[in-house]
Amino acid sequence: MMRRTSAFVQIVIILLVVGYGTYHLYRGNFEVSMSTLPFLVAYYLFVVVRQRRNKERDDDEQCGAGDRR
Repeated sequence: MMRRTSAFVQIVIILLVVGYGTYHLYRGNFEVSMSTLPFLVAYYLFVVVRQRRNKERDDDEQCGAGDRR
């Protein structure tokens, strides 16, 4: 349940940021619309690093589990 809630909150935040940037882009406020880009890049990197850590941790646990007799 916690993962669903977290995913929903993340989707809403990203949609709000993209919508905010798009709105200002069409209004002609290019500086404001492009100011959301660093936030999106940082968010993407945070998510990718977190997924890689979880994947590496899962791989390590699976490799070690088969060695026991």
